[in-house]
Amino acid sequence: MHNLKHFMLSILILLLGIFPSLVSAQDQRQHLLPPEKIIVWRHTIDNPSAIIMDTLTRALDITRDEYGDYEIIPSMQMEQGRAVKKLSKEYKGKLDIAYFPTTAEREERAIPIRIPLIGGLMGYRLCLIKENNQYKFSNINDIQDFIDQGLTIGQHQDWPDSIILRNNGLKVSTTHKYSLLFEQLNKQRFDCFLRGVNEINDEYAQHSNARFAIENSLLIHYPYLTFFFVNEQRPELAERLTIGLRRLQENGTLTKLLDHYYKDRLNKLHLYSRKILYLDNTLISDQSLQSMTVIPWL
Repeated sequence: MHNLKHFMLSILILLLGIFPSLVSAQDQRQHLLPPEKIIVWRHTIDNPSAIIMDTLTRALDITRDEYGDYEIIPSMQMEQGRAVKKLSKEYKGKLDIAYFPTTAEREERAIPIRIPLIGGLMGYRLCLIKENNQYKFSNINDIQDFIDQGLTIGQHQDWPDSIILRNNGLKVSTTHKYSLLFEQLNKQRFDCFLRGVNEINDEYAQHSNARFAIENSLLIHYPYLTFFFVNEQRPELAERLTIGLRRLQENGTLTKLLDHYYKDRLNKLHLYSRKILYLDNTLISDQSLQSMTVIPWL
């Protein structure tokens, strides 16, 4: 019996000596692995609001122990419609991650990470207008008034908004390039460049010489969620991003980021005193609608 106890104790000591070295060797191998290269849509990286890249890097950082280091590589410059195409399986190696508003069609072409970015703020929209044109909007009380006034909204041809607005009976003017929308608004080719409450302040500041104004009486709302999308050929990356975002959601980081980047700035837009015009969005899937979150201070 004494010999057996001695033998078992020797085995235990041996195992205690081996396990740390095995763990250490595993950690060392993980550290020596080259970082995972992740091609991210340049517009995601260059977005005027830093919250998108802040969220992405936090989601990748919080999963580093399981998935290793990473290296973000900016994609070539491209408009949103082309980015959607580059995420499909036939374009492996061209684009890995992008973010944009979701539609049922887009969810079939790439892997949607159904954890809403910026809390669905993109669904709350304001008009960027020419500074002397407020009178065109001051007597509008509902969508029918907007339609009866004959007002035209400017949008990008690749954005789902164009279809959503037309489906609700509104007149829409489109172009193929984001920057052209500001030029066309300046030339009064349309009356309202409809923007998310999360982005209009930055765009207004960036075009301070153009004599634009933020329309002060209306708030247009429709269900509109922004997701990260991952290339169909990168399911392991989609898994990593899902786990990372879920952890950020559960530990309260996503809410804190929303507060940090937007709470004070949105207060300056006087959203509570505006008339709300509600629109339907038939492009969004039922599954994605279920992921909508409530913004406590909006």
